[in-house]
Amino acid sequence: MKKLLLILIPIFLISVFALKTPPLKDKLDGPQFCGSCHFMGPWAQTWYHSAHREVASCNDCHIPHDFVRGSFYKAYTGSRDVVLTIAGKVPTAFYITEHGSQVVHENCLSCHGELMRIVGDTKKGGGKYCFECHRNTPHTL
Repeated sequence: MKKLLLILIPIFLISVFALKTPPLKDKLDGPQFCGSCHFMGPWAQTWYHSAHREVASCNDCHIPHDFVRGSFYKAYTGSRDVVLTIAGKVPTAFYITEHGSQVVHENCLSCHGELMRIVGDTKKGGGKYCFECHRNTPHTL
């Protein structure tokens, strides 16, 4: 376990900044990259048939937009997925975590700010995440 950590920690730290700097960040985003894992393929395919394909990539919705937090989050989730794959524990189903739900909701608010100034933050006061009602935007699974 110590050896594994000695290998993974430097990879994680290097990834933190490399994953958010061009041109690497562009190669590690979008349906070609994100859909390359077999369990993510169906979600990547639904994105191709959505209105979001014209304006948003996978990272635009699923990764925090600010540089530091976004870098750490992408490095963490990517490292986690690699470790699970190497350990042979690739998920057969994919569900967004509570933290991931918060990130997606925050990104909905940031991109749809004009509309949200009228509607308000749907999560306030125990409300719902945007995607609870708009589940099929952009994924129709």
